[in-house]
Amino acid sequence: MASPAAPEISGELLAQTNARHSLVRKSVYAVGSIFFALAIFYIAATIHDNWSAIIEHDWRNTNYSWFAVGAASYGCSMIVTAMVWPSVIAKWGHEIPLRTALGIGLAAQIGKYLPGNVAHYFGRAALAKQHKISFTQSGLSTIVEFGAALLAAALVVFGATLLDSSIWVDAPIVSILPEGLFWPLAVLALIFFAAVAAFVFRRLPEIRSLLSIDFWIAPICWLTIGFLITGFSFYALAIAFFGAWSIPVASVIAIYAIAWAVGFLIPGAPAGLGVREVILVALLTPMIGAPAAIMLSLFHRLLSAMLDLTAAALAAAFLLKKEPSRAS
Repeated sequence: MASPAAPEISGELLAQTNARHSLVRKSVYAVGSIFFALAIFYIAATIHDNWSAIIEHDWRNTNYSWFAVGAASYGCSMIVTAMVWPSVIAKWGHEIPLRTALGIGLAAQIGKYLPGNVAHYFGRAALAKQHKISFTQSGLSTIVEFGAALLAAALVVFGATLLDSSIWVDAPIVSILPEGLFWPLAVLALIFFAAVAAFVFRRLPEIRSLLSIDFWIAPICWLTIGFLITGFSFYALAIAFFGAWSIPVASVIAIYAIAWAVGFLIPGAPAGLGVREVILVALLTPMIGAPAAIMLSLFHRLLSAMLDLTAAALAAAFLLKKEPSRAS
């Protein structure tokens, strides 16, 4: 009598689990969308408050050599970070040519500018399916990328702090802390994130296979290098537009890594739009002033978007060119 009811109970439990996951997912995106809207409002208000100083900036003093260095650095960082996905799928024995793997990643990454900030992962999974990479493996590779990105950002920030901990003295949150609490709170934050990661890996059996250190070494290394290069591109623009030679390059790289990581975690913000700029403006204002911080963050966003679009177009053309030749 009990056995016929088992499938029905199992189905009911599955439906309840899916409903809970859907509710959590919608709640996360709702919260992320709220943060995105607030960030856009904050940036708009900050631009309004500093508009007179912004329009009075003398663009004739722009150093175009450093601007070219900034653009070239960001282009290099795109290639470096695109190496993360091939390094992960190689652990499952997939032998996709490196140029094809990079093409898939670069072509799909333009989807990050769509609302939700996840379209590029779905697009990459769809393209990868043609090369016998399952959706499950694509999903697991995304988990590795998320974790490796946050760890790499933490390494960059930690390294910059060891070089000069005074870079955070004027930070909005650190400046209001009682003296001596910075490092204890930083350690507690690391413990908290480690505990959350351990909880997730324990509760989700399908990702326990990622506990192997082999999955993480290459992605963390590639992303750490990517952060260093991208942060340097931001520093190059600071020199090009404002001649901000007094800013330590390590500080700028660390600040950019923090801003990128926060924007990366907000699912409702396309490519971290608005959220990243809020962090950059908040942390750079004590160093170079609000008008310069605003213009610098917006120009780097514009530059990165243009280069992302160019890379995606070239990668898509490469993939489309390969399809007819493979069919023939």
